[in-house]
Amino acid sequence: MEPKKNQMLIIDDNVEFRTMVCDYFTDLGFAVDIAENGREGLAKAKLIRPDIILCDVMMPDIGGIEVIRNLQVEDETRSIPVLVITGSFFDKNMSELFRQEANCREFMSKTVELSYLEKKVLALLPNK
Repeated sequence: MEPKKNQMLIIDDNVEFRTMVCDYFTDLGFAVDIAENGREGLAKAKLIRPDIILCDVMMPDIGGIEVIRNLQVEDETRSIPVLVITGSFFDKNMSELFRQEANCREFMSKTVELSYLEKKVLALLPNK
């Protein structure tokens, strides 16, 4: 029997970033699902219960902080680690706001090297 692939959900309205990260992690053997906005992301998180979520901050409809807080309310999504990745300039206050949320494990810029992102993701994955 083949081992279960790690499941990742990317919640981001930026198609170029989403595609780049999706391709990178798919090549690493992840099962990657994408959501174009926060509302879709929350629905998919409940449905697929991914092992890890990458979430943007600024999105139409529901922003990143609301996504994270909504994930914590639901039993089935509460323990999913979330990496917040933003394309907008972020200050220390915004980073601190997100870090107060129990499921927010990292806050970084979209300029992050994919190899660094990979290390962060692998460190947060539950051992299968």
